[in-house]
Amino acid sequence: MGDTDKPGDCVKVAIRMRPLSSKELGNNESSIVDLEENDGGDGNGSVTINDPEGKEKPAQFAFDIVFGTQVLQQTVYQCVGLPALNSMFSGYNGTIFAYGQTGSGKSWSMTGAPGELRGIIPRVNEELFVKVAEQMAEVSTRRFLVMCSFFEIYNEIIFDLLNPCQDKGKLGAGLQVKEHPVLGIYVKDLQEIVVQDADKLSKLMDSGTKNRAVSSTLMNSVSSRSHSIFTIKVHQKDEEDKSRNVFAKLNLVDLAGSERQKGTGASGQTLKEGANINKSLSALGNVINALVENANGKKVFVPFRNSKLTRVLQESLGGNSLCTMLA
Repeated sequence: MGDTDKPGDCVKVAIRMRPLSSKELGNNESSIVDLEENDGGDGNGSVTINDPEGKEKPAQFAFDIVFGTQVLQQTVYQCVGLPALNSMFSGYNGTIFAYGQTGSGKSWSMTGAPGELRGIIPRVNEELFVKVAEQMAEVSTRRFLVMCSFFEIYNEIIFDLLNPCQDKGKLGAGLQVKEHPVLGIYVKDLQEIVVQDADKLSKLMDSGTKNRAVSSTLMNSVSSRSHSIFTIKVHQKDEEDKSRNVFAKLNLVDLAGSERQKGTGASGQTLKEGANINKSLSALGNVINALVENANGKKVFVPFRNSKLTRVLQESLGGNSLCTMLA
C-alpha cells in the first residue's frame, strides 16, 4: 500500500472552503475563517474561526488537508482521489466521503462540471483505465475486470440509479442489504455493469446522476435529498501466477447535506427527507467515533447496523481500508 500503509494514514480528513455565495455577497457578509493550507504533505493544515464581535478567542482546528477557496479541482483530486485509487490497485478497499451542510459544495467537489472543472469521480474514472493499460503493458499476463454500480439511499431506502424505480413511494420498492460468507455485505438485485473504458463509465455515472432525488430549499435550489454511492470494483488476476489475484473496491460517496428546518424552510415530504438525512449522518458520525476509539486501544462496539449507509460501507470503513472525508 506504500505510504498509505501506516495506521495513522488509514483515515484522513480534508477541508475545502468554498467562496462566498452570491446571496452572502448580496447581504454584505464577510468570511470569519482563516486557513493555513496544506495539500497533505508534512504536518497538518489548520482552520481558525474568529468571533466577528471579538468577544471570544479564535477557535483553531487541525486537519490532514486544508484547501482554500482558489484551489483547483485537479489539486483536490491529486490529494484526495489519487491516493485512494492507488491503494485500490494494491488490494485495499477505499471510501471517499463528501460531507457538509446543504449548499456547501459537496456535489461540486465530487462531480464538478465539464472540462478542467471535473470533480473527483470523473477524474478517478479516467485515471483508472490509464493505470489498467499501464499495468497490462508492464505484465502481459495480467488481466483486469472492472465493474461499477450506482445507487442512492433515499429516506433510508436503497434505489438503483442505473436501473431506476418508477415509483419510489411504492411499498417494497427498495433494495435490501444482505451478507454472504464469501461475497461479504452486498445489495441484493443491485445492477453491476462490466466497464471496459472511461467513456462508458462516465456515461453510466451521468445517467445515474440524472435519476437522483433532488429538491429546492431556501439554502440550495438543487439540494440532494439522498446519499449517492458510486462503487468501482476491480478484480486483477495473473494468468501465470494465481497468488497475484487481487480484488478491491472504491466507494465514491456524495452525502446529502445536513440541514436545519429553520434554515431550509422545509415542510411536508422535504422535511421528512431532511430528518432522515440528519439521522443517517448522525449514525455515520457515531460509527467513525467508535472506529477512532478502537484505533486508540479502547474496545467499543461499532454500530454499523444503525443505518443503511454505514451497513453498506462497513467493509470499507474499518480495518486496512483507506477512508477520506472531504468536508
